Amino acid sequence: MSDIETAKTTEQMGLDEQDLRRLLNMSECAMFVAKPGSQIELMYANERFYSLMQCTREEFSEIYHGSVMEMILPEDRQKIRNLIARQTAVGGKIQLEHRARRKDGAVIWVSVSAHPADMKGQRVYFASCLDITQSRRNLLEAYEAKRDAELISNSIPGGVIKLRMTDFKLLYANDGFYRLAGYSKEEYQINFGDYCDRVLYPADAEMVKRQVKASVENRGLVGFEYRIISKTGDVCWSYVNGCRIDDDNGEPVYLCIIMDITKRKQLEKQFEEVAERSDILAKFMRETTWTYDIATRVLSRGGNLDETYSNESILEGQFNESQLGEFLHPDDVERFRQALKRREEELGGHRGVYRMKDNHGEYRHMEVASVSVGDGVSDKPVKVYGITRVLDNALADSAEAEIAAASNNTKLSTKLMRIAKSSQAKFEDTLTGMIPYAKFLDKAREMLAERTDDKRYALMCADIDEFRKFSHHYGFSISNEILLKFSRVLQKFVERGGLCARVDGDYFVAIFPYQDHKTLLKKLSRMMHYQDEITNGENQIGFDTTNGLYLVEPTDNELGDMLEKADLARRSIKGIKGNHYAIYTDDLQQERFREERIIQEILDAMEKQTVEICYLPRIQGDKENVVGCTAVARIQMQDGQYLETDGILHYIERGGRLDKFSYFLLNQVCCSFGARKAKGLKTVPLAIQMTASQLSARNALSMIENIVEVQNKMDPSDLIIEVHERYFADMTSALQVALEQLCKRGYQIVISRFASHHTALHSLRTIPVKGIKFHAECFTGGKNGEREKTILKNIVIMAKELGMTVYCGGIHTKLQEEYAREIGCDMLEGEIFYGAMRNNVFEKCFLQ
Repeated sequence: MSDIETAKTTEQMGLDEQDLRRLLNMSECAMFVAKPGSQIELMYANERFYSLMQCTREEFSEIYHGSVMEMILPEDRQKIRNLIARQTAVGGKIQLEHRARRKDGAVIWVSVSAHPADMKGQRVYFASCLDITQSRRNLLEAYEAKRDAELISNSIPGGVIKLRMTDFKLLYANDGFYRLAGYSKEEYQINFGDYCDRVLYPADAEMVKRQVKASVENRGLVGFEYRIISKTGDVCWSYVNGCRIDDDNGEPVYLCIIMDITKRKQLEKQFEEVAERSDILAKFMRETTWTYDIATRVLSRGGNLDETYSNESILEGQFNESQLGEFLHPDDVERFRQALKRREEELGGHRGVYRMKDNHGEYRHMEVASVSVGDGVSDKPVKVYGITRVLDNALADSAEAEIAAASNNTKLSTKLMRIAKSSQAKFEDTLTGMIPYAKFLDKAREMLAERTDDKRYALMCADIDEFRKFSHHYGFSISNEILLKFSRVLQKFVERGGLCARVDGDYFVAIFPYQDHKTLLKKLSRMMHYQDEITNGENQIGFDTTNGLYLVEPTDNELGDMLEKADLARRSIKGIKGNHYAIYTDDLQQERFREERIIQEILDAMEKQTVEICYLPRIQGDKENVVGCTAVARIQMQDGQYLETDGILHYIERGGRLDKFSYFLLNQVCCSFGARKAKGLKTVPLAIQMTASQLSARNALSMIENIVEVQNKMDPSDLIIEVHERYFADMTSALQVALEQLCKRGYQIVISRFASHHTALHSLRTIPVKGIKFHAECFTGGKNGEREKTILKNIVIMAKELGMTVYCGGIHTKLQEEYAREIGCDMLEGEIFYGAMRNNVFEKCFLQ
């Protein structure tokens, strides 16, 4: 700058040249004045400018030839010239950022701000510049960091969002977020703007708001599962997890990662369905599935837990040797322990049957199948998978066979028609002289086909009660004599206009006319009276019959169906002592169906092992002195009511389908008591009720011995068999022999309900029974109360002189208790003392 220019500038500014230079050199930025042109020749620069380029004024002139353009990198010069030209064309300030090469060869970034001005008639640039190398480097690093962050966030398998929780506004979202719902970023923003709650599944909206509100209020993390509606309308599952990073205004902002968990939820649902299906099937099949971890000795169980010794699904140390006896029968503990040891030591499977406690403390036969598996690395087992299944009792299998046989014979008309086609039915009955059964059917059809409106007919089916015992115990001559006598009764009964025939064995059918209901009843009454006359005489063998009648309706045509109804009436009263008859009604049909349904429910309970066995404590003296118990079976019927032993015995007496029930009950109770005895624990004598038909069976003694002595190692004296007094009144040879053999073996026989219906005093002389048992309901009192009490007292005295124990059951009131004690009963039982209780309760209360 010339001296004149300097002086003029100094004069105008009020500063001398030295002050001006000092001022420019004190600036924080580099400053220079340059001429416009392609090289931008430098006219003046302050010290900061030369310091920026790390050279002196002379070195700048030498290296860069005094040109600002020379210090710019060659590859950037043309671009800078173009920028200067464009910015100059529009006027105003020129802003440039470019790279420059220093004296030492280093490349720096320089920011230049220049203002064009006229000075002494020529155009110049007054410019300032700054070293922005570090800023550019920071900016580049920030950009690269942002780019890396973007790449990372878009590489995450899911969405990354920055979310303002007050209104669910998206402050940032990666591409993965939009892909969760099947949209592109542009499609999402067009449809929903920057709000993420617009795609929520409606049913989950309230739940999401509650979760977010709780997290915001607690200033905690966000984490929950929710559903969204995708672009295609599908429901997709997502999981969000985020932390709080409030904005500058303190608004709650969360940085969240969102994962698509739809496939996981689908798999979970499949697993749940599989687990639910397995659980339902296991319960239906009465199976318990389990996993035993060998290292931790933890047993995990599922399926049918209600019938097992514990309802807990996780049991620790259950397979320890010290605990096996808690749920296994003592005789099976060692066998189970050896099988478990093999599974713990080597890979493979095992199957066995063991007796285990159920939820009532009763032992049941259960099949255990187990398989040991490794971890895929070594050949040592790490876990044992198993199934425990409640076995159907062998007695239930035979009962099932009886059910099938009974169902095959349910349609009596089919059976009767089949017999009619046999060769035997075509010939006259040589024993009774009756017409052939096939001829009876033909003539009966003719009679019914030719009947007029004023002609009434009745069909009758009849049989002799307990006929098999006559042939079995007295021989065929006696049984034939009985058949002959009954045939005479029928022939006399239907002698005018009727027909009768013997179908098979002791089964008879008849058809006869009648005038009206009143005369029919009189005729039946005369028939019963006549039968009593010919059977109750001196040296006569008495027998009872059961007769069922069907009164033919005008609309009836099928003979087989009529016979079916007559037989149904017969079956409805089967088992009642004496000579009886029943006439078919629609109510009788319904009642018979109800009875058959109840019998079937009892059989089903036996098969499925759902018979609940309870024990009624028996005391001697004080209430606290429990010296025995009576086994009481309880079955919950479909109507919710419970059927107990007395009711079950009633159905046992009605037919043969339930003959095995008492042996089923005996097997169950002996298994529990035998297990306690094997462990050396306290037991008390156990009483069980049995019927005459069960005890009269050919293999009754061997079955009882096998259950009590062989299978459960009990002493015969541990078991008290109670037999109803009425069976002694009609004592048969088979029953007498069975009772004598049982007594000889050491079993205690007690006559129950003594002095209630029939006297059994005669049996006390011949059978060495161990006791008699009164029932409190038979203590009538009233005007003959003292007379009755005197009789009962003397019966007790007589029984005790014979060495018998006197029991009394069914005591429900204080008055009955006082009566029983007054007549001298030794042992008492009834609800006034204790009710019937399950095995585990009975053991805890009285056998500890």
